[in-house]
Amino acid sequence: MADNQNETRAPHHDLCGRGMMFQRRSKKLCGSKPGVLIFDFRQELRRQKRTKRRSLATVIGGGLLAGAIGGLVGTNWPTSTASAQARAAHTFAVCGAIRKTCVVDGDTIWLEGVKIRIADIDTPEISSPKCNAEYERGIRARDRLVVLLNGGEFELRPIGNRDEDQYGRKLRVIMRSGQSLGDQLVSENLARTWTGRRESWC
Repeated sequence: MADNQNETRAPHHDLCGRGMMFQRRSKKLCGSKPGVLIFDFRQELRRQKRTKRRSLATVIGGGLLAGAIGGLVGTNWPTSTASAQARAAHTFAVCGAIRKTCVVDGDTIWLEGVKIRIADIDTPEISSPKCNAEYERGIRARDRLVVLLNGGEFELRPIGNRDEDQYGRKLRVIMRSGQSLGDQLVSENLARTWTGRRESWC
């Protein structure tokens, strides 16, 4: 009878001796109860795979978030040159004492501290008009340009080989959806297409 008991318990003792470290975290010692729970290799493997997938998802998610934030910052970062695309939402008004982003007259603006001459048009003078009619039309051209610039995003494109005029103003054409805002002023009889010389508005 004793021999039979030894044969019955031998597999259990052998398993405890070799597999003590594979028991579940029950704090139970081998031999305390015959029904000790043995480590499940397949369950542990699945748990490790889930942990790796969560770690990988966290890394990928963090990278995507950082990229999105970087993209937003790069998109809305103020431009320091007049040749870049005006993607940020600028609000234009008539220029006052401080000139950063504003409209001087129908063909001259400031954008982020850069003075720009709209290169494809000529509009009536406001600062030194030759007659009242020129001054009045110049005011209408200026105010209309404010409305057009505040109508959405636009692009500043260079024209010809010149970057600046003799006054240090950047020479640019203002484009939106493939159309020149200068041409819009021309169509409303508030500007003329620039031909290389000024003509009288009186």
